Formats: sequence, C-alpha cells, structure tokens
Amino acid sequence: MRFVRSLAAVLAGYVTMALILRLTAPVPPESADMNYFLVSVAWTVASAIAGGFIAALIAGSHELPHAAGVGFLMIAMSLVSMRRQGVMRPGWYETTIAGCGPIAAMMGAALRMLTKRRSGNSPDSPAAGNPPPASQSNPSANPH
Repeated sequence: MRFVRSLAAVLAGYVTMALILRLTAPVPPESADMNYFLVSVAWTVASAIAGGFIAALIAGSHELPHAAGVGFLMIAMSLVSMRRQGVMRPGWYETTIAGCGPIAAMMGAALRMLTKRRSGNSPDSPAAGNPPPASQSNPSANPH
C-alpha cells in the first residue's frame, strides 16, 4: 500500500506539472525572442513547484524523495521529447525542463513541508508525555 501511494504521489505531481504547462504555456512566436524564453522558464518553474507540492501532499511523509521522483520524470520526459524530435542535443526548452524543473519540484515539496500542520504529538510538546522544563513547572523556584 505504501508503494502504491508513493507511485500515485509521483505520478500525480508529474501530471499536475504537465497539465499546467499544457494549459498555460505561451504560444511560441515566429522567431524565438527573449521574452518568450523568460515566460516559458517562469511557467516551467511555477508548474514544477505545483507538481512537487502535490506529490508531497499526496505522499504525506518523506516529501523530498517524492519530489525528486517528479524531477526524475521531468528529466526522462525531456529526453523522450528530444528523441521524438530527432535531435542529438537538447534544445533550450529541454534544458530548461531538465535543469530548472527538478529543483523547482523540490522547492514545491519544501513549501509543503513548511505549510504542514504540526500535530500535538511532537516530541517537544508537553502533551506527548514529556514533563515541562523546570522553569515552567515551578515558576517560583530559583533556576540557579
């Protein structure tokens, strides 16, 4: 069951990234200019962050390895795309996806880790069975 959840997390993260790119990517102009390149990189990074966040959300724990799985799929699919076009070296778009995508997916997982709610059962909380520090248990006691 754990393996299925991990696989679903990575695939859902990749599908999220691919759908965002497919639905919102700018249309290439007749001649590639710098504005198109920057917008394309921005959408790639934004969609990879969303994909990494979704993968981490579904995974529940061990968020970074799942986001790394999304990044690995991005690299693999950019190589497949390159081969499908029949080119021997990657173009700027494949390089962008393979270079910026995995790092951005890891940023998405880190964002998920930062936004995750802390449970009341953390090892540092008094509710977890740990006694409070001496300064909190008897405020009138001299700490020295």
